Amino acid sequence: MGILKALLGKDEMGEGVEHLLHGEYEKAIERFTRVLERDPGNAEAWFHRGIAHLESGQPEAAIRDFTESLRREEDPEAYYHRAMAWLDRGDLERALADLDAALRLDPENAEAWNVRAIVEAERGDYARALQDIERAIERGHPFGFVNRANILERAGRLREALASLDRAIADRPGDPLALAKRGLLRERLGDPEGARRDLREAWRRRELEEEGREAPLARVEEALRRLGAWG
Repeated sequence: MGILKALLGKDEMGEGVEHLLHGEYEKAIERFTRVLERDPGNAEAWFHRGIAHLESGQPEAAIRDFTESLRREEDPEAYYHRAMAWLDRGDLERALADLDAALRLDPENAEAWNVRAIVEAERGDYARALQDIERAIERGHPFGFVNRANILERAGRLREALASLDRAIADRPGDPLALAKRGLLRERLGDPEGARRDLREAWRRRELEEEGREAPLARVEEALRRLGAWG
């Protein structure tokens, strides 16, 4: 159920998807609601309205819409996005069940493997989390090695986490998030010189903040001061 499929037409469905792609969520919801008033069996309209509700911070409404979509057509994207809505609600078990369903239908979905790994790490099941992140890496997830390092670090396997970050940086040289994480980890492992190098380079590449990732800029600055490498 691709989000671009409805753009092929000029009807309200296509207009709704266009509003959705431009971040105009209320307008998108209005268009999809009109479609559903005429055709309540339209699984795509339920799905796309669920996306609009999810992106506009309404996870409960999104869950209802994805559920209606799935009643009409079983689809891996609907399961995946409903899992994201459950995560917004803090319901790890229901999110995990939907990710299982998404992967049953589409086992090549690297992002679903990645998210399932993160959910299982949150539940403390590091063995399963590592199995899942390996599957995400095998399918080319761009942040798979960084996320594997996060899981390994949480499990207390710091040297293995460092090796995973080395691999991430080898694959994506200069990646600021991986550099920041490796610098902080090197400090924990008693390598102040390596930590300084990585943290300075991460700070220099200020995309950390601009890309909107979960990069720990405040922790980088704090570590640089602690290591005497600020300024």
